[in-house]
Amino acid sequence: MAEAMNATKSTDTEKLIAYFERGTEFDILKARRGYFRSWDHQLMQEAYPFTVKPKGKAKDKWDFLQFGAAVPAANQPLDLLAPTREQNTCSM
Repeated sequence: MAEAMNATKSTDTEKLIAYFERGTEFDILKARRGYFRSWDHQLMQEAYPFTVKPKGKAKDKWDFLQFGAAVPAANQPLDLLAPTREQNTCSM
């Protein structure tokens, strides 16, 4: 949000929305930058699939998840996992 306010030199809601609707990418503390999709304002970001470790495989009570590789893959578009405009009933 601070990046958007600095770029627009404003806190005006309409200017901030327009800034994000341009597909501006920003740091979301993941390997890939995220962005909001303009037509439904969905945050496009990579995801991390996980499974629960089998009983006895955890090092301690906090070590119970096994994370997979980020999806979509680095060479795939972030909106690959999200419904398309035709599949989505949301209209903004």
